[in-house]
Amino acid sequence: MLHRSPGLTAIYNEIKKSKRNRILDLGSMAVSNFNFFSSLSCKIHFENLNEFVEDNARLSTGNLIFKLNKFLLSHEPEEKFDVILAWDLLNYLPVEVIESLFGKLNNWCHPNTLLHTVRYLNSNISSQPAVFEIIDQYHIQISAYPITARRFPLHKTAALLKHIPQYFLHNNLMNEAGMETGIGEQVLRYMPEKSQRKQYISSTGINNVIPGDEREKPLDSSLSQQLKLYKSPAIEQILHGNIRKRILDLGRKSTRNLEFWRKHFSEVHSEDLASSIRWHTTTADLTIQADDISLSEEALNFNHDLLFDVIVLWDIPNYCNQIQLKAIGDRLKKHCNKHTQILIFSYLGNFIPPQPQSFNLQGNGKYHAKEAGKRTRDHSAITTSGIMKLIPGWKIVKTHIFSDGMKPGLVELIFEYTELLTGSNNTDTQNNAEKQNPQSALK
Repeated sequence: MLHRSPGLTAIYNEIKKSKRNRILDLGSMAVSNFNFFSSLSCKIHFENLNEFVEDNARLSTGNLIFKLNKFLLSHEPEEKFDVILAWDLLNYLPVEVIESLFGKLNNWCHPNTLLHTVRYLNSNISSQPAVFEIIDQYHIQISAYPITARRFPLHKTAALLKHIPQYFLHNNLMNEAGMETGIGEQVLRYMPEKSQRKQYISSTGINNVIPGDEREKPLDSSLSQQLKLYKSPAIEQILHGNIRKRILDLGRKSTRNLEFWRKHFSEVHSEDLASSIRWHTTTADLTIQADDISLSEEALNFNHDLLFDVIVLWDIPNYCNQIQLKAIGDRLKKHCNKHTQILIFSYLGNFIPPQPQSFNLQGNGKYHAKEAGKRTRDHSAITTSGIMKLIPGWKIVKTHIFSDGMKPGLVELIFEYTELLTGSNNTDTQNNAEKQNPQSALK
């Protein structure tokens, strides 16, 4: 099956900048993969762990680790890889074996080495690791085997990262256009020095490019001129005045937006919160009602000392239940300064776009958002009073509506965090609070 691979595109966008990259492919040797990376002047090595998993999958964890250490090829200590392609192999190994595997592979990593993995999101998966053949920087051909029940449950990201703590999650990719249903991708970055991680969060976006054209099209191109530009007085307001230090963008990953923010902020962080919520909802226990689903454990999980001056939620709250909204507030308040500003786009009326929109920023601060129809809301319309009841400490400071040039039917809200924490809550307390069903505050 042909699969659109945004994870591969993200890696391509980074390694194409240099002609001295080394690639470690843990899967089966594929001529197309060799040719693809050779065309980028990369050196590539294959480990063929597919064969190892097929032959040893039934061994105990201890014996599997022992045999794996003997199977892996040895490399000189000075040999460092820029990219490791694990493909779907982690779906077939217990976390203890994964920890041992990367304990050895880390000897050949340098800070910023990228790790690409494919996650099967369903309970039934290919009976053995598939063969992945790269077609181009956008697509891979996946040759899978007959479907069978998993031998191991899907590794949750938070649990996996505990076993490979030298890595942090760079991109979590699901339900993108062209991706096969039931398949997710993750790109992780090797950065053993945690204090350095903030410099690299989402520094590699996925360019919205047209196949055959490597460049991201400027928004004033002939194609973009057909898209209506809208003015955002809220964005103008948060950019006005003193230069702020740190911003968190929780919208869809966009290289263009990150570059726009970097012109105004010394540090730019991002997380695709909408995709995280969508994935957590679709993989939740079927006995749980949609209105009772909170956030995943790994969502909004930043270093405890990371504080933001501006947080941009875009239109995501319009698609959240009350438990999710409360959880967003509870998790973000630990990363707020006094007077942190929070930007939310709220839709008027009962009909909204089918999913959170991609708001593509221009150099002049305007944006365009391409909609695909309307649907009825799943939840009550958000109001300023409703948000402030659910999230104590968020105070509305500005409402923009019906201003010249604004997108019709959209209200831009700026909240300010006014409550400083007096103590840190532990994870168990936070999770328990999020599981409680808050009283209706949005009606």
